[in-house]
Amino acid sequence: MTVGQLQELGLFEYTLKRSRRRKTVAIKVQQQSVTVYAPVGVAKKELESWLLSKTDWINAQINKQSQMLDTRQYPLQDNRVLVFSQPMILTYGVSSRSAWQLVKNQQGNVLQLNLSGRVKHQQPMYQTLLESFLHEQLENYIEMRVHAYCLKMAEALPSSIRIHTYKRRWGSCNRRRELTFNLLLASAPQSIIDYVIVHELAHLKYLNHSAAFWKRVSEFYPDYKQATKWLRQHGASLQWVVE
Repeated sequence: MTVGQLQELGLFEYTLKRSRRRKTVAIKVQQQSVTVYAPVGVAKKELESWLLSKTDWINAQINKQSQMLDTRQYPLQDNRVLVFSQPMILTYGVSSRSAWQLVKNQQGNVLQLNLSGRVKHQQPMYQTLLESFLHEQLENYIEMRVHAYCLKMAEALPSSIRIHTYKRRWGSCNRRRELTFNLLLASAPQSIIDYVIVHELAHLKYLNHSAAFWKRVSEFYPDYKQATKWLRQHGASLQWVVE
């Protein structure tokens, strides 16, 4: 059974990922994409025959995801963006140079995105300014909370803290004690950001997800299960689309 034949039978194209450590075959359907995880020794023909038996389930998952409401943010369309879960109004202006500016009015803080008159492609520059603002807000908060939690956890400070945009992870930690956090967290409640911080700081001691690791997480963030559930359910709402 070929991929083309599977598609004719209603199965979407899939991505195959093999691992020498894996002993079983698994399917993951995420964002209407199908990924198959398999041991190295399983023949592709055998995999596709097995996939055929799962067609109904896979299509049901894809249909379910396609019917889900789009909860992502559209800042330039809606003229607002979530900052620590609170909506902030966006306004636009012209200036001698492109920069963002916080302006206070009766409604509270307003984020004004000012573009230089020399800018030809406005949309990418608006995105750059918006993400620059969110980066600064998130970085300031995380640095403050990392210091506070390191004192509570009797943990030495990490060697560095970076902010990047990821699709499928909220943070990371490596053996060089470098911590990285997802820029999308700038739209999350601060309590959820605190969970991600504690999670990554716990990795400084346990670079795994062992029972000892989760015990350390729970010691300093007892509601970690609720936080992980919140991220699974609402993670898509932290994303923004600039168009």
